[in-house]
Amino acid sequence: MKLGDFSFRLWNSREKHYITNNLCLVEFNHNPGEIKVGLLFGEYGNYDFIENYDDEIEIELWTGYCDKNGKNIYEGDIVKTKSPYDCFLAKVSIHKEGTFYLESKSRDYIGSLIYLVKDEGYDTE
Repeated sequence: MKLGDFSFRLWNSREKHYITNNLCLVEFNHNPGEIKVGLLFGEYGNYDFIENYDDEIEIELWTGYCDKNGKNIYEGDIVKTKSPYDCFLAKVSIHKEGTFYLESKSRDYIGSLIYLVKDEGYDTE
């Protein structure tokens, strides 16, 4: 996946909905690794950042894959997965090394998303 293909969505865990207005993610130089969610206002190089969310926002990354209808599959999605031999529901999760994988309802590791889709012929709905 190229940087231009990078996508994410924001889930407000307190209000239980996805945020659809124009929010941005910012990492400040004085605290590397800490990401803030808020609104960016301004033009011509003069911008003000207004932080309007804190711990209630969850960032869900796009896996780089789409389901059979062309809809993006994000981290945390529950997908209907069809293998050549079986059909089951699985949750898309992100491994500590940064790769996406499928896990069962009981949180058991099923396999790498890339491997299952590209090499094993699995399909996602």
